[in-house]
Order: sequence, then C-alpha cells, then structure tokens
Amino acid sequence: MKANPPRGALRMLSWFCPNHLYEEIEGDLIQQFSRDLKKFSEVRSRRRFYWNMIRFFRPGILLRNKPTTRLNSLDMFTNYLKVAFRVMLRNKGYSFINLFSLALGITAFAFLFLWIQNEFTYDQFHADKDRIYKAWNRVNANGKINSWDVTARVLAPTLKEEYTDVESAISYTAWGEQHLFVRGDKRIVKTTGAYADSAFLTMFSFPLVKGDARTAFKNPQSIVITEKFARELFGDQEAFGETVYIGEGGDGLSLTVTGVLKDLPANTDFHFEYMIPYSLVEKFNGKETYWGNNSVYTYVKLKPGTDISNFNAQVKDIIKIHTKDTSVHEVFLYPLTKMRLYSKFENGVPSGGRIEIIRLLGVLGVCLLMIACINFINLSTARAQRRAKEVAVRKVTGAFRNSLVIQFLCESILLAFGAGILSLAAVYLGLPFFSRLVNEHLTLEFSNINFWIGGLSLILIVGLLAGSYPALYLSAFRPVKILKGISLSRTGKSWLRATLVVIQFGIAISLMVSVFVVQRQINYVQNRDTGYDKENLVYQYFTGTLRKNYESYKNELLQLGAAESITKTSTPITNRWSNTDGIKWEGKDPNDKTLFERIYEDSHFATTVGLTVIRGRDMDLEKFPTDSTAAVLNEAAVKAMGFTDPIGQVIKDNGTEWHVIGVVKDFILTSPFNKVEPVILFGCKQSWPFSVAHIKLNSANSTQENIQIMADLAKKYNPDYPFEYEFVDVSYARKFANLETTRTITVLASFLTIIIAGLGLLGLSTYLVEIRVKEIGIRKVMGASVFSITNMLTWASVKPILIAVLFFGPQAWFAMNWWLSSYPYRISIGIFTIPLAALSVIGLAILITSIQTIRAAKANPVNSLRNE
Repeated sequence: MKANPPRGALRMLSWFCPNHLYEEIEGDLIQQFSRDLKKFSEVRSRRRFYWNMIRFFRPGILLRNKPTTRLNSLDMFTNYLKVAFRVMLRNKGYSFINLFSLALGITAFAFLFLWIQNEFTYDQFHADKDRIYKAWNRVNANGKINSWDVTARVLAPTLKEEYTDVESAISYTAWGEQHLFVRGDKRIVKTTGAYADSAFLTMFSFPLVKGDARTAFKNPQSIVITEKFARELFGDQEAFGETVYIGEGGDGLSLTVTGVLKDLPANTDFHFEYMIPYSLVEKFNGKETYWGNNSVYTYVKLKPGTDISNFNAQVKDIIKIHTKDTSVHEVFLYPLTKMRLYSKFENGVPSGGRIEIIRLLGVLGVCLLMIACINFINLSTARAQRRAKEVAVRKVTGAFRNSLVIQFLCESILLAFGAGILSLAAVYLGLPFFSRLVNEHLTLEFSNINFWIGGLSLILIVGLLAGSYPALYLSAFRPVKILKGISLSRTGKSWLRATLVVIQFGIAISLMVSVFVVQRQINYVQNRDTGYDKENLVYQYFTGTLRKNYESYKNELLQLGAAESITKTSTPITNRWSNTDGIKWEGKDPNDKTLFERIYEDSHFATTVGLTVIRGRDMDLEKFPTDSTAAVLNEAAVKAMGFTDPIGQVIKDNGTEWHVIGVVKDFILTSPFNKVEPVILFGCKQSWPFSVAHIKLNSANSTQENIQIMADLAKKYNPDYPFEYEFVDVSYARKFANLETTRTITVLASFLTIIIAGLGLLGLSTYLVEIRVKEIGIRKVMGASVFSITNMLTWASVKPILIAVLFFGPQAWFAMNWWLSSYPYRISIGIFTIPLAALSVIGLAILITSIQTIRAAKANPVNSLRNE
C-alpha cells in the first residue's frame, strides 16, 4: 500500500506558485524526478526527491517557511526569453529549419507587400483626388460596348462652359517625341514633355517650388519645368524667369520659365519633365473644334457635393448634341482614384485591371507566409513527445496552463524576431533587383515610424500564428498520463500534420502548374507569325532636321550599301498611331462600328518590312503618282468590309476617297496576345503624317558596319540631335514585358514555396526516423532489407503529397484556364501539365526523405537497440 506524500512535500510544492517561471529543464533530471515521484512511498527516496526539487529550481528560489517571493513582470519576461533561447540552442537543427523557413516566408511577403502598397498609393496624394475624374468614351460597336479614354480636344472647354457642376476641366497630352532645348552653349534633347491647359497646376497637387500655379500659363509662350530639368539646363543658376529656346534654327521658339515644379513622385501615372500650355498650340493652329479627333486626355474636377451618377447622365450625349449625329459615342467620367487599379472595361462596365494582379500576388504572399507558419506548427507538434515530460513536471509543481502557453509563445515570437531580422537584411539587399523586376521605384522608409510599427506587428502576428496551436496543444497535456509513461495519442495530431503538409504541397503544385502554363503561353505567343520580317529591320524617329533631309539621307544609305530598302510611315510597325470606326464603303451597314487601324506610307512599305502581298501590289508613289490616294488592306480589313474582290474598291475616310490597290497578309501591329486588327495602309505624298523611317539593313554587311554608316549620316543631316534607333525585334520583345514579369515572380514564388515546404518535410522525416529508430533496428534484425525500410518510411512522407495532387490539381487547372481566357490567342492547358507538375514535386519530396531514410536503414541495429 502506497503512502501519501508528507505534508512538508505538499507545502513545498505550494511554494512554487503558478506564475513563477522555471529554469531550464535537463532531460536526465526530468526522468529522475518523475521516477522519484513514483517511488515517493519509499522513505529512502524522500530525501532524493527534495534534493532533486532544489536542483530543479536552483536559481532564484529562496526556500523559506513561507511562499516564495514572486518575480516582477520584467524578470518573468526575461526568464521566458532566456529559456526560449536555451531551447532553441538545444535543438539547433529544428531551430534552423523554423528560422530559415520563416525568414523566407516573411521576405517574400515583404517584397510583395511593398509592391502592393506602392500600387495603392498611385495618384492618391492629390488634395482633391475624390473630385477629379477622367473622361472616357463609350460606343456600342457591333453588339459590344467598347470604352477608351482618349477624347477630343474640344471636350474640356465645352464641359467647363456648359456645366455648372464643373469647377475646372483640362486637356492633357504627353509625348515621346524629341525636342531640342538650347540655353547658351547647352543643347539638351528631351522626350518627356507634355501639353496641358492652365488649370492643370491647380487641379493636381504637383507643388511649385518657384512660381504661381494660378498664373504660370497666363502667357502662351511659357514653360514649367521640374527641378531635375532645371539643374540640367541652368546648373546652379536660378531658372525661374529665365528664357530657354526650344527647337532648331528658324523653326524654334523662345519660352519663359514661369514655374519650377518639385520633381514628380514615382507613384504617379503622370510622367513629364516640362509642360507647355495648350494656348501656345492654339496661338499658331487655332482652336480645335472637331469632335471626331480623339487625341487628348480630359480631366474634370467637379464642385463639392456633385453626384457623379447624375452628372454622367447629363453629359453622356454631349457629342450627339454638338454634332447632331445620333450614332456617335457617349461620354462618361471615371474617378481618378480608380484609374490605376480598375481601368479595365468589358462591354462598357468596369471589370478590374491591375487589381487582379495585385489580388493574385497578395494571396501568393499570404500563402508563402502561411507555409512557413505551417512548418513551425508541424515540427512543434511532431516534437511534442519530447517536451511532454517537461510540461508534466511543470504542471505537477504548480504551473498553470497560461504560464506554459506564454512560455511556448515566447519561443515562437523569438524565432519570428530572428527571422524578421534576417528578412529585413534580405529585403534591403534584394529590393533593387525586385524594383527592376516590377519596373517600380520601391524603397524601405527606415525614418518612418509606421515602417517599424508595421514590421514589428508582422513579426508579432507571425509568431502568434505559428506558435498559438503548438502552445495550446503542448500546454494541454495531462501530467498523470505522461508521468506514468503512457504514450501520447497520435491519431489526431498525425491527421493535423498530414493536412498541413497537404496544404503546403498543394500550393506548391498549384504554383508549378502556373509556371508551366505561363511558360508555354509565352513561348506560344513569341513563336506566333508576326506577318513581317523582324531581322535586320530598324526604325528611326524623325527628329530635328532629319525629316527635311530625309531624301538625301535615304539616297546615301542606299548608295553606301548600308540599307536594302527604306520607307517612311506615320508609326512604327510595332505600334499604333491612329484608328477610326468612320471608314465607309459601298454596302456598309450603318450600325457597323468596326475599328480600323490607319498607317500612312510613301512607297515600298511591304517590301521594306517584309509584308506578304497576296493580291494586287505594294505602294509605289514614284512609279504610280495616283497612289497618293491609294490604299492597301490586310486580310482582316477585307473580311470586315465583306469584299470578295477588293482590288479597285473605293473606301472613304474623312471625306477623302481611296482606291484599293492591294491586299497583304495579316500582321501583328499591336498586341501579339490578341486577334489581328483590320489595318489600312494609306499612300501619301505630303510630309505631315510621317514621323518614322523604316530601314532594312543590308544583310551582306555586318550589323555594326551598317549602324556606323547610319550614325555618320545622321550626324551629317541631323547634327543637333543624338543618333538614336530601335531594332524592330527588340521593340516587339517589349510587348512581352508584363508577362515576363509575371513568369519571373511565379517562378520565384514556386521556388520559395518548394524550398520552405521541403525544409518542413526534411524536419518531419528526420523526426520520423528518430522516433522509429528502434522499429527500424528490430525490422533489420528480423531480416528486412534496406529497400523495404526506405520504401516504408518514404511512403509515409509521400502519401500526403499524393493527396495534395488529387485535391489541388483540378483547382490549379481551373485557375489557369480562367487566366488563359483573358487572352484571345492562347494555348490549351493539356492533359500532361498537372501530372508533370505533380511528378516534379513528388520527385523532390522523395529525394529529400530518402536522404534520411536510407541513412537510418543502413545504420547498425545494435546501436538503436542498446539499452538506455
């Protein structure tokens, strides 16, 4: 019959109050202490019991005839962290896996969060942003409503004059054309300019460091420049009030600097270094009154309290009212605050835009962080058996559950803090690369208190999320069962770990599917037939005197053998310049609103760029002077017009009749991801529409030789401007920039996901081998082979991954099918994409687990079966 513990022992136990933090627990002392409790009835064991208790709680405990003095909160917290740090050092392998995986998750989340935060700040700094709107056009074209944001120049002044709810309305146009600025001996070429009405500077919050926003454009021959441009042009001298000459020779103008703008922030969709008032254009060309010329952006600032829905109802027919044409498009205003993220319209209704990418990447960042937290939970619960006796002894000696929870949370928060420091260093070093990747200017604002509050909050949240379940789980152990040697129930916790592993690798498989699909889509579109020959084809914009000296420049290039053919056009072959739905032909349906792309050319455009003429002939103004009113159609244009025999047909554009002389094979003018648009090539002898020369370099010479000849002739005929050119294949490749960015981010995210999940799997497989080491030894003694043992242990790790394939594979297929649906020209996902992604992940998982299992299977069973 067992004796009860003496009252002295109970009194001594009561001294160790629940709020006290116990010192580090040595493994052998725990075992000895628990055995002493079982043998408490033995008189000779009581002395050893008391002595071990004193050893166990040796630091900071004063054994008196009254309860121990409680530690203050600071000492308690310090001891919590001290014990947590010692636990981490004692388990270096698991601590490294948790620390590194958490650091990777936080780093990925931080990169994506910085980019998302930057996107949400675009043009949100304007003081009256909630009252500023951008004008859009909307028209029902062949049963589908098309929307676009380029409007007529006459719209802004009409809105200001006729609608009392309008506080101000302005036209704005930015261009990439080069302009020469002359100031004394300085000659600077700029392409970052803009035209705007005088109210631009009072409508938007771009502060002037010099000048008055209300009067800066009072004089038509004025110019406002940024601080950066002012330093380039005037150096250390005062720029305000000075004169600058723009243009060359007698064609230039003298402008007065009436304002110096603070350099524009990176998070704005306005990009200019100088601005000229529209009143200067109107001074020489008169006011624009034609409603059919959509060439500017129109911004409107409404008076406070104006209901935008009612106002849109009032202005939608403004073009119909002024043109007396009921078939023209409508006008509506759209908030400036939504332009960056919600500028995509489908059938006349806002349907997203960049916000879709932000949401996807936001979910991706959360998933990466969640995977890292899952690693912590899995490893903590898997190692629960090792810490069970620690929890039992603490509880027996009076610890409450809340003190144990705090202890385990301190361990997770300490790990998260260490991971946060590592991730901060990684983000600081990798941010320049990531900024180039997303083409944004991202920075870490160390001087901003919100940056540190946000960072510390993130670390605290991650620590709590990762450590809450393990803390609650471990602190719930019943000490009676543990100290009697009863094993923990594995069923529930094994099920939880398996579920979390399924989630981890399910995300990994989904990302692998995304990588494969995005890669195939890019390759598919890049290999699409462009309809022209990009090799050895370059174009140059007409800058300075190059337009005036074009014929001489062209003839010398041909004579010196640098070029095989040269032509001039209104737009590069890779861009659009103008389109219209006003083309007329015999038999056209009055309700037909098909948009046609327009390109003006002089001669031999098809020959120079490599278009395939399938009917009729190419344009040749030298041989056929009547080609000045001729047109060449692509196949899509012929189909849209319904011509069975297009040669000789007459089409009308802006009151001019054009006769069709040829048909060329479809070619990609705008996006390679979309269907080919109807294109009309117009012949023209006048110089006004031409802005670019296309040059087919001589393939018999090296590219370097041809470019050098071009450079020498450009310096001869256009000495004031730098020699600049663009290869067509390089310009065409830029059309894939956004998708390339998506692919890169997806690949990096997949790589990080697999690394984090792989680290977790490595930790779990290591622990699985540790707890089954005796089983492995017994199986080897009984004759099991290394292969059978490896297969048994590997299957336990791979099974959750197979379940992840079954659950997440179909979801990944539907998600990528939805993504592909936004591209008219796209691939099909294929039946092998998901199996290929699954095999990739499973193969990696087998490789990770096999390293541990094969080593355990080859170990000498004598070592594992030896008595403790």
